[in-house]
Amino acid sequence: MEIVNVSNLKKTYGSNHVLRGINFVAKSGEVIGVIGKNGAGKSTFLEILMTLKTYDKGNVILFGKELKSFSNQELEQARKDISAVLQPTQFYKTLKVIELLKLFKAYYKSSVDIEQIITDFKLGPYRKKYFDKLSGGWKQIISLAIAFLSEPKMLILDEPTTGLDPHMRNMLWQYISDYNQRTGRTVILTTHNMDEVELYCDKVMLLNDGVGEVFDTTEGILASGYKSIHEFYLNSVVI
Repeated sequence: MEIVNVSNLKKTYGSNHVLRGINFVAKSGEVIGVIGKNGAGKSTFLEILMTLKTYDKGNVILFGKELKSFSNQELEQARKDISAVLQPTQFYKTLKVIELLKLFKAYYKSSVDIEQIITDFKLGPYRKKYFDKLSGGWKQIISLAIAFLSEPKMLILDEPTTGLDPHMRNMLWQYISDYNQRTGRTVILTTHNMDEVELYCDKVMLLNDGVGEVFDTTEGILASGYKSIHEFYLNSVVI
């Protein structure tokens, strides 16, 4: 089932053409990496998928319907079906982890068992700690746990492992992969870590100055003669 189908997407800020033609399809159960240098348009693309920004030209079919034709009620429902973990992570500094989980469970009107989330994410030792006092890695893990509370059809991650040590990166990816495999939901992420793309992503979209120049499976990219996704990136990104 297609979750998102984007064709010839364009977005302009005055004379700045941020997105100049993107074609993209995400299906249920896929993990898709969106890569490109800083300023290539990755964040703007994700913000459009999250319905946070409008677009000028092209089509965005979200959950089977053109985004611009959504009613207010349909838009509200679509936003409930999308969760995002963005950079930098910021939550209420004076709340403990358990208080944050309860707050967002109520906000999402979620049926997810908080105790199960605490068990799944190994948050037991941290449940009564203040979020602001945690390491960057555990903040990111908890942000992911909160995103899961809404049981989203589409999970969007903006550079989720930036600044994390290898152990915390591995933990985060274990949770993402388990969620994807267990639920068959869609994960779309940006990252500058090409090793992660090669290990965990089903498909890759390369953005160069707002243009989606490559959209293929990781296997397809490697089969075209590259030894790694890292080599593909270095040879394909316009500096």
